[in-house]
Amino acid sequence: MKPQVSIEQVLSAEPPPYFVIHKDEQGQLETLDNHFASYQQALDFVLEQGWQVKREQANNSLHVETRFLKP
Repeated sequence: MKPQVSIEQVLSAEPPPYFVIHKDEQGQLETLDNHFASYQQALDFVLEQGWQVKREQANNSLHVETRFLKP
């Protein structure tokens, strides 16, 4: 299975903000040392490595499971 990654923007006291990559491989969470000036540069790096971008789960989903509801 390919490692799952997420890209996060870091807002620092010094301008400009930068992006970092968090890699989750077999339950081990690791933050890479690379800093990227834009989200696109970070995404290009992830794709070059053959990794997958993790989908963030919404906290408040409007999806309602209806299989077990009685009419």
